[in-house]
Amino acid sequence: MRTVEVSSNRADFSNTLGAIREWLDLNNRPLVRFETDAVGDSIAIKVRFDADDLAETFRQSFGGSYGNPVA
Repeated sequence: MRTVEVSSNRADFSNTLGAIREWLDLNNRPLVRFETDAVGDSIAIKVRFDADDLAETFRQSFGGSYGNPVA
């Protein structure tokens, strides 16, 4: 499993979540695990996938990085 971390500022957080949900729906993928962590004006969104290739496509689509695994 691979965890992708996407960063969003607070003002764009709801738009980012909407875009993530739309991407997941278009790719026929339910969320395996989803977590957020707020630090200052930034919110880290961590999404764990069961397939590495799908995680990589998601990472590229959202300019994310590979984060620490979600517990």
